[in-house]
Amino acid sequence: MLNDTIAAISTPVGVGAIGIVRLSGVAALDTARKIFAGAEPVSHRASLGLIRDPQSGETLDQALFLYMQGPRSFTGEDVVELHCHGGLHLLRSVLNLCLAAGARPASPGEFSQRAFLNGKLDLTQAEAIMDLIHSRSDPALFQATHQLEGQLSAPIRALREQLLDILAAIEANIDFPDEVDPVPEAEIASIVTLALTQAEKLLATHQAGRIWKEGLRLALIGQPNVGKSTLLNRLLRYERAIVSEIPGTTRDTVEDDCFLGGIPVRLVDTAGLRQTTDTVEKIGIERSLQAFEEADLVLLVLDSARGLTDYEQELMPRLAAKQGVVVWNKIDQVEQRPELESVLDWPQAWVAALENQGMESLEALLQAEILKHQPLEFSVTINERHRLCLLRSQEALIKAQETLTAGLPSDFLAIDLKEATVAFGEMIGASVSDEVIDRVFHRFCVGK
Repeated sequence: MLNDTIAAISTPVGVGAIGIVRLSGVAALDTARKIFAGAEPVSHRASLGLIRDPQSGETLDQALFLYMQGPRSFTGEDVVELHCHGGLHLLRSVLNLCLAAGARPASPGEFSQRAFLNGKLDLTQAEAIMDLIHSRSDPALFQATHQLEGQLSAPIRALREQLLDILAAIEANIDFPDEVDPVPEAEIASIVTLALTQAEKLLATHQAGRIWKEGLRLALIGQPNVGKSTLLNRLLRYERAIVSEIPGTTRDTVEDDCFLGGIPVRLVDTAGLRQTTDTVEKIGIERSLQAFEEADLVLLVLDSARGLTDYEQELMPRLAAKQGVVVWNKIDQVEQRPELESVLDWPQAWVAALENQGMESLEALLQAEILKHQPLEFSVTINERHRLCLLRSQEALIKAQETLTAGLPSDFLAIDLKEATVAFGEMIGASVSDEVIDRVFHRFCVGK
């Protein structure tokens, strides 16, 4: 597969000023030269010329020819980029000329996969490229950049090397006890403790990483006609949900994204919670309860004029297990501000969503609650794949500590340390299966 020369459009589909067709592989230069008329290319210098159909001789475009000789390229192979004008039909025509000249279509993420396989990137750095492309905020952008620079993988690689050195010394002592001295237990314990601390430190960033990448899930729940949809529209600052005086208007969850103080939030408006015999509405209520369970933060919306109903009172034990905010809506319709007694230990806010009253205070409160329960200030964060690898390493390192404390033979300790090094290796891609590699890179777009 690595002997093939691949080609793909590497810029987004659509019309723009510039579009790029990229080739990589042993025959990238020869393939691109078949369709380009211009000066002899020099590595890492751009030259201007014409894209021509070698069969008909017709000129398709005037373009820049950028040649990067391997291994001084992104993939580590010879790479050519044809910088054309950004018309979709034009770019597809240029790509087809490359394919006719001997290249094959690149698979999703194949350029980045080749960079990984050729040692230009480790697996966490390759994943950072995807995060960089899809970042939705400055913190997410900076975290992806730091990860691409190696700030996530470098400490893991260093710890893995130390564990491998100790493991090699232990196994040498097991095989040649008369010739190799045993490793001091204090030295082993120190490295194991350091690795365990690092694993636990990174595991603590998982929730923050998920929030920066996917958004914090914030569910609005409450009975029909308390103003959930109006509140959603106010938070989004446009009319996303249908607002009606008819109870049960929202039959399904309505979701959209916004930012609260720069924090990405996925708002989920839910069907009104009440007893009903309507089959469709029942399904909507079930989905509302599911959204409630999956939410990171819950907004319990109450009608100030109606007060706390028996049905809402019954929900309190279930709500107590979650983090949330009580929002008293329609405050403009009552003379005295209602209060929720100590039934639920959540902060409270008072708004008139229809009149846009109290919204700034509510948003400030929501931001404070998010930061109170979700630490987000990290230079790098981990994803789910990293988390699973780190959990395995954590478990193995804890077993190693227990083995040391119990004074068990070195064979047991070697098993624990080997499992930890394998897990660390899988995280950075030093020891990982083809299946995992394919799964990581197939999430990438074609051309990256």
